[in-house]
Amino acid sequence: MTTKPASLGIIHKVLLAFVVINIIGDIGNVAFWWANPVSRAASLNAGYIGANTGVSNALTAGTTILLVVSVVYIVALFGLLKQLLWAPKLIIAISVANRALALVLYFISPAFAFWAIWSIMLITVSYFDWSKMNTTATAA
Repeated sequence: MTTKPASLGIIHKVLLAFVVINIIGDIGNVAFWWANPVSRAASLNAGYIGANTGVSNALTAGTTILLVVSVVYIVALFGLLKQLLWAPKLIIAISVANRALALVLYFISPAFAFWAIWSIMLITVSYFDWSKMNTTATAA
């Protein structure tokens, strides 16, 4: 029988908030691309996606990639809500994969630095939450 900790504290709550903000940001970014053609011209059309899929298909390809990443974050969010040990590790994995994909697929702009810092924050808080969950699980 496995026991779950009653509360993981502030780190877990901060991670939950960060993941929710990240999901809203990713979906908001897709909505912004669809609503504002100038925004996609800068990030999608000028990057690897635009060069290989063509300008007309770059929006669809970029949207698909970002929504798949969002779905993985949503799965991780449900894992966090149930305080499952794999959820913070999934957040770390998808954050690293997301930044690596962004580095290759999208045009690198000053906004990339913001998202890189955001990813580092997500990875750091996820690691601290995972280590707290791991310590709590082994102590129980």
